[in-house]
Amino acid sequence: MRFFRALRTISLILSLVMVTFGCATGKNQEANMEIEMKAEAVSEGICLIFNNIPSETIRLFIMIQNWEGNEQLKSTREITGSYSDITGYTLEQVKQTGRIIFPFVKAGKNYTISASFEGVRGQAVAGAPDWIYAKCDANAGNYFNDGLKLELNKTNTGVTLSSEPEFSKEVQYSPDRYKYSVKIDVSSHGSLGYSDRGTGLHWDFEPQMTNDLKEGEHLQNGNYPAYVTAYHNIIYDNVTWTVEIAKTPEFIYFLN
Repeated sequence: MRFFRALRTISLILSLVMVTFGCATGKNQEANMEIEMKAEAVSEGICLIFNNIPSETIRLFIMIQNWEGNEQLKSTREITGSYSDITGYTLEQVKQTGRIIFPFVKAGKNYTISASFEGVRGQAVAGAPDWIYAKCDANAGNYFNDGLKLELNKTNTGVTLSSEPEFSKEVQYSPDRYKYSVKIDVSSHGSLGYSDRGTGLHWDFEPQMTNDLKEGEHLQNGNYPAYVTAYHNIIYDNVTWTVEIAKTPEFIYFLN
């Protein structure tokens, strides 16, 4: 899986593959026991504890997912996911402390955490597992109000958030506050994601999305299940988290 930091991105998101490793220690982690991640419920949310982050790591990617106990997922839409792409000064901070707190969780929910380490030229760090995994039941956290809706327009070309999310505690937003992503389910193992920064409660993704998909030949012509997700970029302890706040109902995307 790759997420790119450009303004507009197209990425293959293998969420359904990742959640099949819903155990405290992933299979790849067994290959290298020197690198380990634990997840603990704390008053702020979930604390991730690393016993070792390879010095060669220049990018640490963390995905935190929740789904309602259904192991036989039919679509990536059934997963609620937030993530952080950690580099530079913030990565050095994490290497020194060995800890990261993710506060944007709901009490009583179970979360699966996945982490990967990347070195130069986008390559995996030598000797590190592809992914390491942990699970945690949250006891407390800073969660937003229920009832938010992300609504499609009549032509399925744009979306509008019903309102701003209201968190239970004050949050610090990133300058790029909004992000939106269209997920197009391409197989039983994952989806194609088309993402862009938003400037407010509304985002028009067409016709630009179709033009980009055709230009890059990313998708064959056909009809695909799709949905749109809205995120807020929020900073906590110098770490920027892209936090999912709402999804649209599923619709059919036509590429001709």
